[in-house]
Amino acid sequence: MAASDPGSIRPQLIGAWELIEYCAYLPHDESNKVYPMGQDAKGIIMYTPDGYMSAQLQTPGQKPFGERSGSKQGSDADWATVGRNYVAYTGAFYLDERGDDRGRPILMHNMRYSNLPYLVGDIQRRIMNFVDESDGRYLVLSLDDPLKIAGEDRMIRVRWRRLPLNQTSTPP
Repeated sequence: MAASDPGSIRPQLIGAWELIEYCAYLPHDESNKVYPMGQDAKGIIMYTPDGYMSAQLQTPGQKPFGERSGSKQGSDADWATVGRNYVAYTGAFYLDERGDDRGRPILMHNMRYSNLPYLVGDIQRRIMNFVDESDGRYLVLSLDDPLKIAGEDRMIRVRWRRLPLNQTSTPP
C-alpha cells in the first residue's frame, strides 16, 4: 500500500509522540509490571514524512550539574549518571502495513546513531497499533517475544500519546 493510499497507516504515524509508559510485564500477567527507566520515564519519538525517526527517552529527576559539582560542565560522575538515565537513537524507519501472519503492522527502526553503542546498526522490529482513548490517540509498540529482565521473561510495551500540532512561532 503506498503512503498516499487512503487506507495507509503511514500518514497516521507521521508526527511527534510523547512517552506515556515504558514497561515490561510478565507474559501471563500484564498487571505484574516493571519499568526499565522508572515509572515516570519521559520522552518523545518523531517520525518524518521522508522516512526517518528519532527517539529520546530519559529518567527524570536528574540534578543540574552545577548543583553537585560546582561546575555547569559536570564531573565524570555527573556524565556517567546522565548516560545511565538517557537513551537516544535515530535513523530510518520502515513500515510493513501488511504485517505479520496475524495482520499486525510491523514497524522497524534502523539505529543509525545512538548513545548506546550496541544499538548502532541494529534494526529494532516492533508490532505496532493505534489506540484511540478519551484523552487522545496512542501509538503502542511491543515485541513478539519476551526479553530477559532481571532474570525473568517479560514482554515489552511502549505507549506513546500523539502530541498536538505545534505551529506557534515563539515559545511559551
